[in-house]
Amino acid sequence: MLGTRPLQRPAKVAFQPWRPHLLALVVTCAALVGILIGVAYTAFAARGPLAGQEYHLWRWEADHLLDNVFARLGIGPDPNDAQGEAAVRQYFRLTTEIRAAEAADPPNLQLIETLSNERANYGNDVEQLIERYINEAVRKEGLQRSLPLFGDVRFTWPPVDFELTSPPQVLVRSPRNVIRREGDSLLKPGLTLRDVERIEAVTSNADTVTLVVPIGGLAAYPAMVQDDRSYDAILDTASHEWAHHYLAFFPLGEQWGKGGDAETLNETTANVFGRELASLIRTAHPITLPADANGAAPAGPPVTVDFGKEMRQLRLDVDHLLSEGRIDQAEQLMEEKRKYLEAHGITIRKLNQAYFAFYGTYADTPASSNPIGPKIERVWELTQDVGSFMRVMREVTSTAALDRALAALEAASAH
Repeated sequence: MLGTRPLQRPAKVAFQPWRPHLLALVVTCAALVGILIGVAYTAFAARGPLAGQEYHLWRWEADHLLDNVFARLGIGPDPNDAQGEAAVRQYFRLTTEIRAAEAADPPNLQLIETLSNERANYGNDVEQLIERYINEAVRKEGLQRSLPLFGDVRFTWPPVDFELTSPPQVLVRSPRNVIRREGDSLLKPGLTLRDVERIEAVTSNADTVTLVVPIGGLAAYPAMVQDDRSYDAILDTASHEWAHHYLAFFPLGEQWGKGGDAETLNETTANVFGRELASLIRTAHPITLPADANGAAPAGPPVTVDFGKEMRQLRLDVDHLLSEGRIDQAEQLMEEKRKYLEAHGITIRKLNQAYFAFYGTYADTPASSNPIGPKIERVWELTQDVGSFMRVMREVTSTAALDRALAALEAASAH
């Protein structure tokens, strides 16, 4: 018999005044200075094992600086719903065709180029439609800001802005004896398997393992969003990346890079926000795409195991082995599990400590054993709407602060 849980009243969330960090505002206004520093660094920095393969964000910002200015001034096309939805249907139909051509053996390079050129005609309209959808949802959730001295004027800050592109890849490092993310490097997109294996070989040693990981998005400005995914995946990712832009002006985002659980708190919050905001958008603007034209990859072998369950147990087992100093056994177990998953329709190129260090940052996924994930999910259950959720989480600066916020919400819900 299925159990039932008593309905909970939404907890009341206190509104906190916007307290943007002065440094964040200065950084936002000083993009040109950052670009100049990036040029200087690239010109004079020492060449290392990643020479020629590193990705430099300043170039992205430089290439898109004028586009950002024009977008903020309203210069450029702005498709209506009918035009935008037509562009969405064409864009993702072509994406499906491109992915099918890439999966052929051998890939049909001429067809891929032709389809990619055709798809480029629709990219801007798709971006602007989804940006408008996100902005509308943000406004409805009460997350817009008021201008100083003009309280009646509200706007979305930072403005929603992303580009459909190929984001850089990430070189992730972790100690062998514990799963911990220690220093990432951005790499150029489009690396060959030979490039990836060489980079992993020269950056790994007896104490450190590495992994080159493709990513779906990056919260530069404008945000980068992987262009060859399904409509639903892009909607989720674009919403996720805007959450990082938003949080950068609040205490939670200011913790990024300070160590501890800062990245896990930020990424998990952005994951929940992106998931739930995208759900609101799909409800408000239902766009149904055929299964063979929604941007998804062609169907592979049938999956015959529960991936979430398998990865969750593997993470717990690996943590236990590493805690006992049994590194070789942990690595053998990960390789055995990788082969097992491949035999059941799930292909993972390499499973090691760096894999779990990266994916475990998102504590609401099976790759994580961090209790932060369930706690943030509980905040969502108690607040029950995106705006209230973000007003709680944006003030969190540590795991202890999360516990205090959660306790307050539990107490409020009980009354």
